[in-house]
Amino acid sequence: MLSVGRQERTEGRFFVKKKGLVWLVIICMAAGIGGCGKREPAQSEVQNETENAAEEEKNMLRNGVNHFAYQLYGRLDGGENVFFSPYSLCSALSLLNLGAGTETKKELETLLGISDMGAWSSAMKAYLETEWTDETFVLTANSIWLQQGEAWAENIEADFLNPGAEFFKSELYEADFQGNPEDAIARLNRWAEENTNGMIPEVIAELPPATVLMLMNAVYFEGKWEIPFVEESTHEETFYGNDGEKRVDMMHQYGEYYAYIESCGMKGIAIPYKDSPLVMKIFVPLAPKGGEDIEALFAALNDAEREALLDSLDDADEKEIDRLVIPKFTMEQEIKGLQEILQDMGIQEAFAETADFDKIAEDLYVSQVLHKAKIEVDEQGTKAAAVTAVAAAGCAMVEEKIPVIFEADRPFIYVIQDTRTGMILFMGRVSHLE
Repeated sequence: MLSVGRQERTEGRFFVKKKGLVWLVIICMAAGIGGCGKREPAQSEVQNETENAAEEEKNMLRNGVNHFAYQLYGRLDGGENVFFSPYSLCSALSLLNLGAGTETKKELETLLGISDMGAWSSAMKAYLETEWTDETFVLTANSIWLQQGEAWAENIEADFLNPGAEFFKSELYEADFQGNPEDAIARLNRWAEENTNGMIPEVIAELPPATVLMLMNAVYFEGKWEIPFVEESTHEETFYGNDGEKRVDMMHQYGEYYAYIESCGMKGIAIPYKDSPLVMKIFVPLAPKGGEDIEALFAALNDAEREALLDSLDDADEKEIDRLVIPKFTMEQEIKGLQEILQDMGIQEAFAETADFDKIAEDLYVSQVLHKAKIEVDEQGTKAAAVTAVAAAGCAMVEEKIPVIFEADRPFIYVIQDTRTGMILFMGRVSHLE
């Protein structure tokens, strides 16, 4: 008998069919597998080896997640708003990978940049267990929902459910997707709402035919600015969007110090969140309004150059910003056609009837992938949530100009990044505002 929890408490959905049966997966953060030593070396040697291994694991995770972010971003409509969590999507695919085999597993690991699943999972687990402050934090939750009475692989507990619980902290529930879909939908949406602090109250409006399993994930981020914006300084100004000019609320600061760079035709700024390594990095064109478009500038860079651009803000000196202007906004996004995008990125076998998920059940394959995310930016900080139902060389620095003005009053690209790990948690583009 499977041990199933009765508690009820998402950034994507994952649907996997079993010849008429459907597997919906919504996942966000993962966990890991620890290694064992072969002998008993000196304590200092053990410490060095542990630190080196942890650094290699962290770098593999960062490189995989960030590469995925750039590849997915490049396949989204350049004229529209964008907001998604590459970390959540990669975590979802990592959890799926626990149940994969043969060519299906190979494609997943190639896309994610996994050379050692144990090390990758160890890095995921370490991040999942990060200790945060009351001012800035990232909360995640995962759960597995099984169809009552369904037949599963003989070793599903050892091969999939137990690793999911150990490494992804997944809770296990039963639901009657087929006999009482209305109740199942209500429970799933209630769980999602509670675990995104109400930001994403509904993930599922209806269940696909013959749903048999769902993996739910919720990730919730909240960060207070290290230097809050003064509400009295917020007033309407023009945002020069791709769809025309709009009068919107713009937040202002004057004379504060931030890491600032001018490079690759862009100027960038890193705005830190209080008591944490998390920052929001924003990039706008260096040229005056009507000059080069931010999307064209970013598209001209390869992954290594994009990574170098982000990293340059970590190493940049803080400069006095005479005038900082960014919009106050709320944005909710769902990536359309994500399944086709992932197929274009290299995941083919998982969506075919020949997919190998035999550790879970025979004849399973992914039939749909959804991702939903929401962000709120105001004078105090940022709130963001995501649900996944299952993505420098050549840049010369420019001399400092005085005074330094940074106005995000036209389309801009931004990321929320953990500077301790280098991993991109959220990535977006504001092309227009309502």
